[in-house]
Amino acid sequence: MNSEFFNYMEMSPHPFLQGIVTHYRVKQMKLPDTLVFPNYSPVFQGLIFNLEELEDVVLLKKDHKDLKHKVYYVGQAVSPSYLFSSSLHLNLIAVNFTPVGLYRLTGIDLHYFTDKIVDAQIIFGSEINEIYEQILAVKGVVQGVAIIDDFLCRKALKFKKESKTCILTSLVVLNNDAARTNIKKLQQITNTCPKTLERSFKTEIGMTPKTFQRLLRFNQAKLFMHKRQKTDWWEIAVRFGFYDHSHFISEFQTFAGLTPTEYLGKIHYGE
Repeated sequence: MNSEFFNYMEMSPHPFLQGIVTHYRVKQMKLPDTLVFPNYSPVFQGLIFNLEELEDVVLLKKDHKDLKHKVYYVGQAVSPSYLFSSSLHLNLIAVNFTPVGLYRLTGIDLHYFTDKIVDAQIIFGSEINEIYEQILAVKGVVQGVAIIDDFLCRKALKFKKESKTCILTSLVVLNNDAARTNIKKLQQITNTCPKTLERSFKTEIGMTPKTFQRLLRFNQAKLFMHKRQKTDWWEIAVRFGFYDHSHFISEFQTFAGLTPTEYLGKIHYGE
């Protein structure tokens, strides 16, 4: 997969969606070959509107699933996966939710959607397909994004659930320093017991605080690797709070399905 595949246009949501949607992504391109999209467990929960029909879409994960939906909801990934399609055209609009975005918009327990990709109708009903048809009827992706933005604003106006203080505080702490923040420290800062914090994380984010901390640390280390021309594995292990080099490699393989060296080879050289 060449580097152009990972470039996209980014658009901001309406201010009313602050804390729910981080941004919209738009991607349009012709592909030289059939689509193989690797998902290396990024911190992403969101909607994907496929404006070009993706033929024979298959998700390769723990089990194989044929995906034939107009709009997908992508739950937080905690294991690597690949999407395969025979389509040679890519025309997508993605909605990037915050880690608690869908919970705040719907009140749905996100634990049921972790590591899954499902038909968005399960969450939003047939209305989401009506929005999809409206997007197809307009010219240009900017208008399409405006339709989605308006839809989500209307949803938020009717129902906008507030996150628990312990979750909001935990997200600030972990985003600042996931490497050196353990769960006991989170419990102390948020004044919660282990069961309360874990139950809140599972409901609003979809996983335990420990799993989210590990995932966030992995993504922070991965981003650091992207920015460096020369990579010192020991430096990364120490900087991001891994026990040692072996622990870093093991954690990276858990979320990416690749060693750090294999991952850099695919990203830098399009292997």
